[in-house]
Amino acid sequence: MNRMQTSSRMRERKLNRRLMIAFAVVVLLGVVAQITMMVQLSNQSKQTYAARTEARELESRIDNLNHSLEQFHSHDRITARAQALGMQLPDDTQLRMVNLSGLSYGTTAQSAENTGAGELD
Repeated sequence: MNRMQTSSRMRERKLNRRLMIAFAVVVLLGVVAQITMMVQLSNQSKQTYAARTEARELESRIDNLNHSLEQFHSHDRITARAQALGMQLPDDTQLRMVNLSGLSYGTTAQSAENTGAGELD
């Protein structure tokens, strides 16, 4: 009977050892999986931060460009620039010549005081 008990205890020890090894392997795999997931989350977090930073920079650039565009559309600025280039408003005696290449007929003339156009031959 002593021999049977010894054999039974040996089997129990072997089984316990196998179960402990299996448990250790499962825990180790869990730790590796956890670390892998943390690395992936960290990378995604970095990418998200970089995308948000780039979006903020682009929004700032858009605002700056819109502000510059508004400055260029200023009537006072356009008037000052035209005068600096030597341009002047037409007076009532001058004619404006308009040549539109897409039209089938010739050039039209318009006086500064009259908005009606007449065709020139």
